[in-house]
Amino acid sequence: MTALRPEESAFPPHGRTEVHPHGRVVYFEATGPFNAEAVAVMQKAYTPIMATMAADGPFGHISTFHESMLATPEAFDAFAALLDGWCNAGILPAVNAYVIARDVEGRNLLLPRYAAAFPATCRFSAFEQPADAEAWVARELSALR
Repeated sequence: MTALRPEESAFPPHGRTEVHPHGRVVYFEATGPFNAEAVAVMQKAYTPIMATMAADGPFGHISTFHESMLATPEAFDAFAALLDGWCNAGILPAVNAYVIARDVEGRNLLLPRYAAAFPATCRFSAFEQPADAEAWVARELSALR
């Protein structure tokens, strides 16, 4: 499957993500809802960051969702393809955590779908509190070293 390039779409990207690498963990702040065009922007912007992080060995990732985690079906397909591409390139984080407060739109409905997008070779868990996600990621990463 060829990734969608933002300039090939009639739709603007919907959804926002910001990335903040810190130590052996890359932090994402994500605000949905998301469309496939937003995933294409993420792929272009974040692949070099993932490659840099992976160059030093296993690393972790924590995504904190704000407001909504809704996504179109095409966005889910693009997200799964993005994760597969990063996995095949050896740059997907080994440990992945989502932080999702109870009031985030789509939480109960979509968390299983997001979790299923991660390859079985990756560790994944979801939390309501950032401190719990950080502690889990730190424990899991230390077990890999």
